Amino acid sequence: MTLHDLSELQRDALIEIFNIGVGQAAGSMSQIVGEAITLSVPIIELLHGNNQADAIGAVVRSPRICAVSQTFTGGINSKAFLIFPEGKTREIVRRMIGESVSAEELSDMEQEALSEIGNIILNSCFSSMSDLLHADFQSSLPTYHLGLVSDVMTVQKTQDDNLLLLLHIDFSMPNDQIHGYLVFLLTLPSFNALIERIDQFLSGIHAN
Repeated sequence: MTLHDLSELQRDALIEIFNIGVGQAAGSMSQIVGEAITLSVPIIELLHGNNQADAIGAVVRSPRICAVSQTFTGGINSKAFLIFPEGKTREIVRRMIGESVSAEELSDMEQEALSEIGNIILNSCFSSMSDLLHADFQSSLPTYHLGLVSDVMTVQKTQDDNLLLLLHIDFSMPNDQIHGYLVFLLTLPSFNALIERIDQFLSGIHAN
């Protein structure tokens, strides 16, 4: 199964669902920082393989990452991650906390701020899926990670039929643009359930 196995309508719907989710997250973050933040999902990839850490490391191009994870259960089960290459998060955190914060204070508050950012973005994506695909979800509290990809992705040894739905995400802020990643770990049944709900969503649009 690859994204090329999906129809153009299915792929477009998948991208649109996540763009709506990150758009909602951008609105929430813009209110927090008091300036315009734009988030977009320009690329979605579906990755296979029994070593998820290697697959993610190859895309992120960094041996060490900063990430926030949450587990979502319900209509579709997934462990979701917001991931940045190490060292790429400082400007986002500074915008969240404020320009007057010292470097030492910024470092101390980075984990809390990034956990909140991850919570906003990941929950917005699942909220979008819930609204459009009529699937209810329950989420765990966000967990902050910093370290080697293989250490952060503690579920790297999996069965071959597990999939990684990887979204490239662009953070556009005044005078800055930062690139991050959203990763959704899905079993093949969960991915098939997602596509089935997308087909139902598309059928509803065409029926109208």
